[in-house]
Amino acid sequence: MAFMDTLKGWFGKAKEQGAELAEKAQPYVEKAKEQGSELAEKAQPYVEKTKDFAQDAVEKAGAKIEELRDKAASSDTAATAPSAVEDAREAAADAADTFAEKAADAADAAKETVDDAANAVENAAEAAKDKLEG
Repeated sequence: MAFMDTLKGWFGKAKEQGAELAEKAQPYVEKAKEQGSELAEKAQPYVEKTKDFAQDAVEKAGAKIEELRDKAASSDTAATAPSAVEDAREAAADAADTFAEKAADAADAAKETVDDAANAVENAAEAAKDKLEG
């Protein structure tokens, strides 16, 4: 029976220490959550900028399509069709390039925000570990 009592004592002590460590770590967990929320808020403008740019690109493309329709409807359609097609191709290529640049910028900004969040969580975890060990 003494062996069982010893095991119960060990497990009881481990349970108590685990509860104490969890209590001590709780402020750090809350701090990491807050920092993660703050960083997500900081990333939101980049997401909005990307959405705005995409909407602008769609609107510009729509305007160009209307312009091309008007050209196609004119009496000299055969003469203007090749230049209209070339204009459309150039406009689409320009829009795609611009969109790609804006998307890359937004992705870079989002990556930086995620990296900042990861660093904040890592720092909070290290601080909790140091506090618990010390």
